[in-house]
Amino acid sequence: MDDLPSDVLLTIFERLPDSGDLANCRLTSHRLLSLSYRTSSISLKPHQKHHSIPFKTRVVNLVSLLAASLVSISVSAKGSGSLKGDEQVDDLTDIGFLSSWLPLVGKQLNTLCVVNASIECAVGFSCALALISDICQNLHSLVIRKAWLSFKGIKLMPKLTNLTLKFVRIDDENFTNFSKYFPSLKVLNLSHIVGLKEPKIHLMQLRICRFTGYPESIAIHAPNLEELELKCMQLCSVVLECASASSLSISVAKSSIIRMTEMPRKLRKLTIKSLDIPPLLQFFRGIKGLGTLELEAFPITSWFDAYSVFSVTNALDTFENLDELVIGPVAWYLWQRSFSSSLNVANSVSLKRLVVNIPPDHFNTSGLISNILKICTPSEVELRFFSDIGETEKNNVIKNFSNTFSGVRWIWSTSEKSSSEFFSRLWGGAGI
Repeated sequence: MDDLPSDVLLTIFERLPDSGDLANCRLTSHRLLSLSYRTSSISLKPHQKHHSIPFKTRVVNLVSLLAASLVSISVSAKGSGSLKGDEQVDDLTDIGFLSSWLPLVGKQLNTLCVVNASIECAVGFSCALALISDICQNLHSLVIRKAWLSFKGIKLMPKLTNLTLKFVRIDDENFTNFSKYFPSLKVLNLSHIVGLKEPKIHLMQLRICRFTGYPESIAIHAPNLEELELKCMQLCSVVLECASASSLSISVAKSSIIRMTEMPRKLRKLTIKSLDIPPLLQFFRGIKGLGTLELEAFPITSWFDAYSVFSVTNALDTFENLDELVIGPVAWYLWQRSFSSSLNVANSVSLKRLVVNIPPDHFNTSGLISNILKICTPSEVELRFFSDIGETEKNNVIKNFSNTFSGVRWIWSTSEKSSSEFFSRLWGGAGI
């Protein structure tokens, strides 16, 4: 490594997944030791083996050592190895801990990531946001995961463009002033948020928004939004103003109310996850030029009784010029239970691709597939299997379909999820 140019070595240092690797490099030569002081990015994680110096103390020491050059810091309480061997670390959003090192780098910092090992690490609501907003005025990207956060005392963060809060409990259920404190946001990720009762996201520059939570209502006013993923875990009212969206994913429980001031004019991909697929399809009927439609059932307790039966014909009658139709495993499973042998579609449709996420033990679906092929004549059909389905079994299924339905290109792919996850979701959603 000593023979590599300095800029290459610095790039290597900044991509090291753990500060322990940087420490080892520092010990190998005087040149690497000297270059390490110019490192601009560092990732700090606890060791898997016992260390005589506590993790938080090591963080303060290393940040102090490299403070002059650091512009990006990631501090995670979860090591890269197994949880069993990881060093135990308490709340990283603790004000005392953050105050011991953040002022050393705050003025030049543009990226900050703080991740607790679990949300149980939090001993109370932290004012970390107030401290960060006060010290890090040049911050562009902020990520906080698995924490309890208070918005009290928070100041304007005019340069922040990316904000991610994941598995976070908020102390103020009436907090709605995202636009007041983060006016320049282009990417907003609020995933598994608890404590926001009626969030109102009014951000003029927002391009990507992802929200997962338990609101009673949510309003998103973002005229320049390009991608929206919205998942509401309970019945709620949804108001959207995102006429520029090209990708829209809506996951809502049955009977949730959705209103849009204007239908997206450039929408190319629409994902619907709900127990009320038919009325949602009708809600989006006015959209022209939709290329990809993905349908899946979104589970709540006793969903078998609440499920609104839909068929592929509902989708094809609603969107005549679809290129691709994707059917999720739960929607396919429930549709099979109410499947009618006669399918009719008002208009002739020619899909380019049909993607079916095959539920476990439902490989013999030639009758249903046959009817779909008759009404939408796709040139390619992709069967997506769960990760624990054997290669031989996949190949046999594809071979059977290829022999049965000629003139169609049959392929298969593998989902990231396993069949056990599917059944857990299925029977858990059914309250069994």
